[in-house]
Amino acid sequence: MINEKDTVAGSRCMCGCGEPGMEPLQMYFSVIYRHGRVMHDKAMKQFGLTGQQMGYLKNINAAPGLSQEELAKQMHIDKGAVAKSLKVLVKKGYVIRKRNPDDKRAYCLFPTEKAEGIKRRGEKHFNEFEREITKGLTEEERETLGRLLGIVTDNIAKMLERGDL
Repeated sequence: MINEKDTVAGSRCMCGCGEPGMEPLQMYFSVIYRHGRVMHDKAMKQFGLTGQQMGYLKNINAAPGLSQEELAKQMHIDKGAVAKSLKVLVKKGYVIRKRNPDDKRAYCLFPTEKAEGIKRRGEKHFNEFEREITKGLTEEERETLGRLLGIVTDNIAKMLERGDL
């Protein structure tokens, strides 16, 4: 049973049913995304990066040689948006794009020393952010939340593939 004090600022549902804690999931996703983006952007500003660009670097650092297509798929981001962001990261000296020797149309992505130099600080920020937003949850609840959000993310990806969105 959800207490009114357990809801966002003790609010009632936005749909008008009056139930505490029954806000549509999209509202929570939107709040987490918007506030998270502001916080990530603020933390990465000192490096001339946005939080999203740091997310790209995190994935590239984890798998040097990753293709642009693989990166787009991992991050659930449009290929065109990935190409545009990578152009900026290359220009700023954080990423090197090399032609894939097996497919001349594709690029492999590698972090530069500059990217390696900020890797730990970026990871620290993302870990602290995650720890803060899951404060009050047990380890088991955090794992369950991650698993459930993974399912939701997969469902959205499937809807996109089918053309439902």
